[in-house]
Amino acid sequence: MGTQAPTPALALALTAVVSPGDHFLQDSRSRPELAQMLTHFDALGRGVATALNARDVEGGWTHTIHPAYWGNVTVGHRDGMSFALQHHSRSRKGSAGRRLRVEAGYPHGYCGWRAEPITVSMDRAPDAIAADVLRRLMPAYRDTIRDALADARQREAERQARSALNERIEQLVPGLHGIGGLRPSNAPSRDTSYWPGSAYVPDGQAALPVGGRVILSRDASEVELRLTHVAPALALELLDYLRRRGVVTGQARALDKPARIIAGELLPTPRTAGGVAP
Repeated sequence: MGTQAPTPALALALTAVVSPGDHFLQDSRSRPELAQMLTHFDALGRGVATALNARDVEGGWTHTIHPAYWGNVTVGHRDGMSFALQHHSRSRKGSAGRRLRVEAGYPHGYCGWRAEPITVSMDRAPDAIAADVLRRLMPAYRDTIRDALADARQREAERQARSALNERIEQLVPGLHGIGGLRPSNAPSRDTSYWPGSAYVPDGQAALPVGGRVILSRDASEVELRLTHVAPALALELLDYLRRRGVVTGQARALDKPARIIAGELLPTPRTAGGVAP
């Protein structure tokens, strides 16, 4: 079968997700059934997004067609909400093979509660599918997406904090790298960094007299620092610096848990032989 150009609607949809030389784009030109399926799902996604906007559901819904050999389109919102409409049941017979799985989208890495997916007939009008999604999926989605987006914002803030602190450390320590010799620029928000001492030197890097490891807490509020091959005189100098900063006091302290005081609690007043102590 000869190669044919995709329809304008299909070409417009695919240029947003694949490069001009991609094999999938070539297949869409030479396989009419693939082009027909992609065109159908592109129109479906556009129609569902239009229906959601018409119903004034937050506003700002758009669609993205994905380069897949089965139907796969996402309807997304600028605030982070999204629904994936996927045709996984195409091998089934009859109406069961015409069902779409509609799944609510969550930020990458979110591990909390999620709304249960639903199925709808792919032969229904986009407006009817949108109404089904709003009635059957949106209520549970609203209840869970708030926590998911808040979690994503917190993780992004933590990522930025680690990146900022790593950048400052990189300016102080030459030859810094991540686990396995990973370059700092390839993992700016990493939690663990090394610099080479005499025991291990990555290719292209120079050995330093003192090696070390830096581990950042998730939000970069604390740092674990380990130094290796430290000369005794330098170790004493570092400890003395910490002592002068008040970090190391040199005073023994009992390791019992501190007393727990509840706000508003009345504490017992010590008494002497003559009465209440002043």
